[in-house]
Parts: sequence; structure tokens; C-alpha cells
Amino acid sequence: MKYNQKRNLIVTIVVFLAGILVGGRLLISQNSQPLGYHNVSNVIDGDTVRISEEQRVRLIGIDSPEKGECYYHTSTQALKELIENKIVKLEKDITDKDDYGRLLRYIVLLSKEGDDILVNDYLVRKGFAKTFAVSPDTKYRDLLSSAQQEAYKNKLGMWGECNYELENQGAREVDTEPVDPKCTIKGNISERGYGKIYLIPGCVSYNSVKIDTRKGEQYFCTEQEAEDAGFRKAINCP
Repeated sequence: MKYNQKRNLIVTIVVFLAGILVGGRLLISQNSQPLGYHNVSNVIDGDTVRISEEQRVRLIGIDSPEKGECYYHTSTQALKELIENKIVKLEKDITDKDDYGRLLRYIVLLSKEGDDILVNDYLVRKGFAKTFAVSPDTKYRDLLSSAQQEAYKNKLGMWGECNYELENQGAREVDTEPVDPKCTIKGNISERGYGKIYLIPGCVSYNSVKIDTRKGEQYFCTEQEAEDAGFRKAINCP
């Protein structure tokens, strides 16, 4: 009797442990998608996608035609064909989200052959989008600028089909000096979507950010002045 009880106990333990093992394998299988990788559930337009019902992603460094503009549908369709319903890797620069709650990311399309595609670069290089570098998110600025020059030179995509020209070349190079040398807080305004931020000396990108007063950008003497004017502190500041 004791032998049978011991045998039953052993069988019960083995079955229990097997259940845990199988359950663990199922759990791992259900959550096997690596951290940082996401499925693109749908493409909203040529530079914005959705990875869940609640979360949208805005591609950094580029700007595709808006609805109603030349090449809007072609640009949107190109992005759909490239990454919709596919697994991609999201790469962050400095800023996490824009004022609309969208993640600001570079998107990498994985390839089984190992030749992964930086989607931001692909769209500019093929003429589906323009470059749109906004400090402090300029990690691939030179790469994207080179891609745009190539697309423009060869009249690819929007450059050949529409009347687009390279606008404001060098406009961001205008760098206004502060009127008061004691007022060195930079109030920077992005052209689209990223909002108004201010940078104090010591911020990672402080020296590279130029202030163009023609666009409403300005210098402030105190952080409180900047905040009262509607600017928020850049996240790469101490």
C-alpha cells in the first residue's frame, strides 16, 4: 500500500512538472516577439504608421506629401506595400514622442537575408518623401540628406512627377545671436509636429541648434520665461 501511494505521488509530481514545462513553452511561444520589435497593423500615410489600436509611430527625419498634395496616395501606398502587416524594429533617437502622442522612431524592416532596410532612408531615396531634420533628432541627417540629393538629381518619385523643388536650402543655417549676452536659453520651434522646446547651455544638442527669429524662435533669460511662452524643456538637457 505504501509503495502504491509513493508511486502515485511520484506520478503526480512528474505530471505536475510536465504541465509547468509545457505551459512555460506555450507562454514563451506566445511572447516570442523580441523586445523592440512590432507588427505594423496599418499605414496611416507616407510617414505615419500604427503598431496598435492606441499607438501611432511617426517616422523621424522625413516628411511625405499631405492628403490632397501631389504624390500623397503613391507615397502612402509605397509604405503600405513595404511594411504593412510586417514585423519591424523601432529605433529611438533623442525625443520619445511628439505633441500628438506619436512615437518618434526610425523604422527598420528586417530581411531574412540580413540586408535590413532603414525605411526612413528608403522612402527619401526613392522619392516618396522629403528630408525633415529637426534637432535634436538628427542621427541620420547626413544619410537622409544624401538620399534626397540622389532622388532629386535623378528626378525619382515626387521629384519627377510633381512640381516640388528643394525649398529653404540653408534656411536653417540662419543663426541669430542673443540681444542680451546673459540671455542664452534657446527657444526652438520645429516646422511640423515636434512642438516648441527650449535648451539651456549644457544640453546635448545646445551648440548645434540654431535660432531663426524669422520663424518665431527666440532667446530667453530664464527657464520660467521660456515656459511662460509655451516652450518645454528638451529631454536631453540636464
